Amino acid sequence: MLSLFMHGIVIASPYDSFKALYEMMGTERFQSHLWITTKRIFMGIFWGGLAGFILGLLAGIKEDIKNLLEPMRWSLMSVPPIVAVVIAMLWFGMGSTMVVFVSGIILSPIVYVNTVKGMEMVDKGLLEMGRIYKLSLWLKLKHVYIPAITGPLTAAMVIVTAMGVRIVIMAEVLGASEGIGYAMSIASATLKIPELFAYVIVGFCIVGITEFLVLGPIRDYVLRWKGGHQ
Repeated sequence: MLSLFMHGIVIASPYDSFKALYEMMGTERFQSHLWITTKRIFMGIFWGGLAGFILGLLAGIKEDIKNLLEPMRWSLMSVPPIVAVVIAMLWFGMGSTMVVFVSGIILSPIVYVNTVKGMEMVDKGLLEMGRIYKLSLWLKLKHVYIPAITGPLTAAMVIVTAMGVRIVIMAEVLGASEGIGYAMSIASATLKIPELFAYVIVGFCIVGITEFLVLGPIRDYVLRWKGGHQ
């Protein structure tokens, strides 16, 4: 609707955006940018999610570890992503390492918080029963802790996925020489507005495909598995 009343240099119409996307899809340049950004997104989500999950498990099991990690968690969650990008550029330069590091360091606290909350929701009676029967730590994790954290964790991964796309593209805009974010910055600088909005559509598609085709089946499987452990 805005495109009907505003100049094309300000906002592209849906028709122009999808036309630009269609024309770009067959080019090697677009496919290269898409592959690089997609790889960075999944690497950032994987490493950030893995770090948050492992640290959350440790913090949920040992109160001393939680007390040690809480200040670090608050610090990371209070740091604006733009600051993390600038610091990472100083440490790693421009490229994939910087982008993956920024996304991982921003996303890991979200997974950590949800993992700890899930651990705190564990039925105290089950923990007491496990202590009486002298269950090993592995059996407690498998049959008590992990089924309890699947709900909060799957909800967190939906948030992490959407945020991961935004952070990676932002980091590419500021400090990369390839990827969707870099292509968006070039399109903006050269006033190729339809191409800019076409890349925005690509970002939407990445989030949608990841959530509905990847996270959805995983969430359904985990919930069925959790139901079998209750």
